Amino acid sequence: KFGSSIVDNSEKEKTMVQELLDFKDKIDFIIEASFMKNEKFIIAMKEAFETFINKKPTKAAMLLAKYVDSKLRAGNREATDQELEALLDKIIILFRLTYGKDVFETFYKRDLAKRLLLDKSASIDAEKSMLSKLKQ
Repeated sequence: KFGSSIVDNSEKEKTMVQELLDFKDKIDFIIEASFMKNEKFIIAMKEAFETFINKKPTKAAMLLAKYVDSKLRAGNREATDQELEALLDKIIILFRLTYGKDVFETFYKRDLAKRLLLDKSASIDAEKSMLSKLKQ
């Protein structure tokens, strides 16, 4: 129910992806601390996330791509390379759960091209890392 409220709330579009990442971190911690990473709980969590993220798959994919763009832009140096890498790993987990991969791809490619052509990328290594994660 909480996950659905994050996705359904149109007033929170700017913070939706970060809220989903924070919520997933909390659930991961609970599963690890209380259920010793029981596989059934992990599967149930993935299915639940997949269900509520895909209530609005186009919106979720677009906002995910925009979030990636904001984190990979120059001027966004609030995180170290290791923190950025860990964040990209978490984003990829959400990406794999969304059905709107084609929408994500469209927005991501456009934003990537803008970052590279306008020399607005925070790190070429981070760009390469994200591309390799998407290929996997």
